[in-house]
Amino acid sequence: MGIDLVHDEVEAELLTEVDNILCCQERMKLHLDKAVAQLAANRAAQHELEKDLHDKQVAHRIDDKCHHLRNTSDGVSYFRGVERVDATVSVPESWAKFTDDNLLRSQSERAASAKLRDDIQNLLVVTANEMWNQFNKVNLALTNRIAETADAKSKIQVHLAKTLQEIFLTEMTIASIRKAIKDKSAFLKVAQTRLDERTRRPNIELCRDMAQLRLVNEVYEVDDTIQTLQRRLREAEETLQSLVHTKATLEHDLAVKANTLYIDQEKCMGMRKSFPNTLRLVGYC
Repeated sequence: MGIDLVHDEVEAELLTEVDNILCCQERMKLHLDKAVAQLAANRAAQHELEKDLHDKQVAHRIDDKCHHLRNTSDGVSYFRGVERVDATVSVPESWAKFTDDNLLRSQSERAASAKLRDDIQNLLVVTANEMWNQFNKVNLALTNRIAETADAKSKIQVHLAKTLQEIFLTEMTIASIRKAIKDKSAFLKVAQTRLDERTRRPNIELCRDMAQLRLVNEVYEVDDTIQTLQRRLREAEETLQSLVHTKATLEHDLAVKANTLYIDQEKCMGMRKSFPNTLRLVGYC
């Protein structure tokens, strides 16, 4: 959250990992489609072989039966006109070629299947290595980022501790200045009261004597001191306000860093501890 929502190396590597996985999935899908098509071709070739084998087995039984027919065999009879019926659909050459074609098709499909299996195996190994390498890059980036965040958090904690100390000292200073102002105000009251009382001296006794001069000087001096103290008090209060604002900022930054550490260290790294091994990725587990 906050300033930590940065497009850092971790995010860049994660985006690369997502693209890498999607690319691997796409390549796997293409090979899966090829495997499905090859399986259909294999089954078609198998069907033709099984059909050809069945037909040959039937023909073999018929020819074997004909071979063993004798004049005394059961079922021997006249089938007039059968010699004029030509129900054949092939000649020896086309008959042999049909079987050869089925065998060649079977061999071709089996060779294609073997090559496709090798391609798929190689693809699984390559994609597993690609994903594993990118997985390690993301983890390394996360580890570095966690270290950077932890270091930043530590520095913020140090600054926060110093700020709290400064706040304490400034509050002590403010209290001291306020006490000094209160004390000086008491002196000012006394001096002004003395001057006021001396204004009631009768007639010629209203003399600007040394006491009068000293009292006037004392009032000016104490008043100047109070003004100086009040100025210092305002400055100290402004400093305190600034320190309190800095404290709030540091506490917010500290919360942000703590949240970032929790997300990166506990949640992200926690999830990334269970990445499948290479054997599982290539389908052996």
